[in-house]
Amino acid sequence: MSLQPAYPILQPEMSIVDLKQSITEFDTWLEQQINSCSIAEILQHRAQFFDILLNHLWQATPFETSTISLNAVGGYGRKTLHPFSDIDICIIHDSDLSTHDANSLSHFLTQLWDLGLDLGHAVRRLDDTFKACAEDVTIATTLLEIRHICGHENHQHQVLSKLYGETIWSSEAFFDAKYDEQKVRHNKAQGTAFNIEPNLKNSPGGMRDIQTITWIARKHFSIDGLKDLRRLKFLTDDEYAEFMECQNFIWRVRFALHQASNRSENRLLLQHQAEVARLQGFGDSGNIAIEKMMRQLFRAMKRIRELNLMLMAYFEREIVPQKTPVIIEINENFQIYNGQIHAQNQDVFIDRTQIMSMFTFIAIYHEQVTGITPETLRLLRQVRRRLMGDLQDYQVCRELFVSLFKHPHGMGLAITLMHQHGILASYLPQWREVVGQMQFDLFHAYTVDEHTHKLLKKIYGLTQDEVPADQKLAADIFERFQAKESILFAALFHDLAKGRGGDHSELGAVDAKLFAKFHGLKTSQQQLISWLVEQHLLMSITSQRMDIHDPEVVKTFAKSVGSITKLDALYCLTVADIQATNDDLWNDWKASLLTDLYFATRKALRNGLENVLQLRTLVREHKQDALGIISPSEAQLTEINALWKRLPLSFFSNAIPSEIAKYSLGILSHEQENHPDDHSLIILDDSSVKGCSDVFVYTKDRPGLFISLFNTLSTLKISVNQAQISKTKDGYVVEAFKVLDFDGKPIFSAQRRKQVIKKLRQVLDDNMSPPKSRPSRHTKNFDNKPTIEFIHSKKADRTLVHVLALETHEFMGQIASAFRALDLNIHSAAISTVGERADNVFALSNQHGAQLTELEQAELQEKLVKSITSTL
Repeated sequence: MSLQPAYPILQPEMSIVDLKQSITEFDTWLEQQINSCSIAEILQHRAQFFDILLNHLWQATPFETSTISLNAVGGYGRKTLHPFSDIDICIIHDSDLSTHDANSLSHFLTQLWDLGLDLGHAVRRLDDTFKACAEDVTIATTLLEIRHICGHENHQHQVLSKLYGETIWSSEAFFDAKYDEQKVRHNKAQGTAFNIEPNLKNSPGGMRDIQTITWIARKHFSIDGLKDLRRLKFLTDDEYAEFMECQNFIWRVRFALHQASNRSENRLLLQHQAEVARLQGFGDSGNIAIEKMMRQLFRAMKRIRELNLMLMAYFEREIVPQKTPVIIEINENFQIYNGQIHAQNQDVFIDRTQIMSMFTFIAIYHEQVTGITPETLRLLRQVRRRLMGDLQDYQVCRELFVSLFKHPHGMGLAITLMHQHGILASYLPQWREVVGQMQFDLFHAYTVDEHTHKLLKKIYGLTQDEVPADQKLAADIFERFQAKESILFAALFHDLAKGRGGDHSELGAVDAKLFAKFHGLKTSQQQLISWLVEQHLLMSITSQRMDIHDPEVVKTFAKSVGSITKLDALYCLTVADIQATNDDLWNDWKASLLTDLYFATRKALRNGLENVLQLRTLVREHKQDALGIISPSEAQLTEINALWKRLPLSFFSNAIPSEIAKYSLGILSHEQENHPDDHSLIILDDSSVKGCSDVFVYTKDRPGLFISLFNTLSTLKISVNQAQISKTKDGYVVEAFKVLDFDGKPIFSAQRRKQVIKKLRQVLDDNMSPPKSRPSRHTKNFDNKPTIEFIHSKKADRTLVHVLALETHEFMGQIASAFRALDLNIHSAAISTVGERADNVFALSNQHGAQLTELEQAELQEKLVKSITSTL
């Protein structure tokens, strides 16, 4: 229905307080109408309200000159004013202002600030306005949307006349500038809006993509907006309607986002999504409502981006002088036209197999093809509406799909364009089900389909000439792998069963095997692909949760893998999967863990599973290597042996020889200095191992020691990747932490190391309590429901407990309180933080030094759940 707002009557005697009240009342009234009226009307009427308000204040301001004007620009000029959008104005005058007019103008602007408006303003002479436009394309762009509010009436027409002409900015230069801006903006967003916190304005497919089209069209064609592009035959009626539908949905989401955040906000942060979904009418059913809204949002942004790319290609032809086209003939159906693949007749896609042929050609001619011509993209969009997964039904399509995955450049531009333009969704019903599907954690930064696309690209990256050092092993393995498409098909299916209920790995394995069989792959490939999908998390979980230096862990993992071929494929898939999950997740530490596990397992498989080195053999070798580093004198050797007898085997099995040597010498030196019993040894130097710094502590044992150390590091914004606790036979403990600083790197700064040591000593020796850290803004948006799992341990005196819960500043204290309540001993802790979750495995024993009984396990589980959820 059409909105008929009752604009407030503004009286001359109204105070700033009265005017503020009018703004509040009008905004409240608009918010009440949002679900029953057009969003375009809502935004337009808000702009018109401020026209009335600014006109009221302007008329009450005495100006001597009549050649000064007040104009709206930017979003305000477009009459698309969201609740907390800036009020962008441009005040133009013909000649220098008198002192009186300057003071009057200052008074006018002060009133706007007193009203609490987010004001963006510029005051310029007319000739200076033209000069500013010539010097800065952003200013020129803003003034393309100039709209007269009051004052001198000719300035708007004079500015637009200049900007529509070629004297300030030529159409070609303006197009190039805006196209370059868009490319930079898209690259900054890594080419996708499909992350968990999209930017409604600047992400690909966001409002800026629509505005860029409008600005270029206004500049070159001197038109009002997108609707006129239908008359000029750049848009069909259906495409225009699609543009408006998508734009209006994003406008509604942004309007609700401003309401939920109570500020000008473009990024749809996790903390606001539930409220935005509720305000949009998706209900208040938590994740279900969010997922419905986000899927619709992602699809709208995808369609806008596609229409934007099509129009930008048309505009480029129209605006930029064309040289003689470079044409490469492929066959009777396709050619490459100036670097873009082009369908040579409008009926080509009646034969569905030609769709797959086109993308195969993009892979084959990867050095010549940069995209798809707008005419061909329009044809593809039209036929796509009628594709509901039937591409798979054609034998030729299946053969071409497999050949694409076998082609060395199939996962280059070809797979990206298939993803961007909905052909993967048309080919795979499973893919269509996960398009825009959220993953409700901070571990996964992207939707399921975008993560899978990135995974395929990461694997493709292993084939490139320049590969980062921490991925060279994976690149070498992938290069040698015979059936590379097996790894790629496993990557394709690894997460496609998410959201269907049940274990997505198991369900996906079934889908993958059926797919492989249907596409005529060999039985061995069917089995490998299915196994990789089912076990795609096995290697990352084992490397990050288990002690990979424990021969039993390696033995168990090797038995699960079973062959070098599976190990090679799983390693490549795991390395790429971690990188594709979150841009900040991959680091030297994770790379080294996977590499160590890979080589240990490879050795075990080659030597026979029963030939894994036993723990005492490993300890003996580590000791011998450490002595080789120390080269002790006879007297020093006696001291070292005496020290080593006090230390448990775990100290030697979990540290590399260089660490054993350094820590042993440190302890001996510390003890020879006759420090008091309460003086701790803390070692933190500039060395790094496997991409991490080492924090080593030797001190008297006491209750809660491990937790105090952990929390102190946490308050310093230092992340703990691994922790190892070894208790001596005479009441001391050695605790070794592998850590990264706040920037995800080792602690290289000497000043920073001194700060860390000082804080640790205050807690260890001065009995200061570690300060509490502030919780992340994200954590309050997730349910803190812990998962407690007891893992089988081959050690008779150890129980492994896996604790997965929301990482808060109280997390370790909550766990420790449960351990203390049962008088349990912590022997080691594998610390891992993934997104907002703390994913840790503790090795425990009861007060008698034995494994926990079933009764003790049940009691511990109850206490952990109670302790962790106590702050809810």
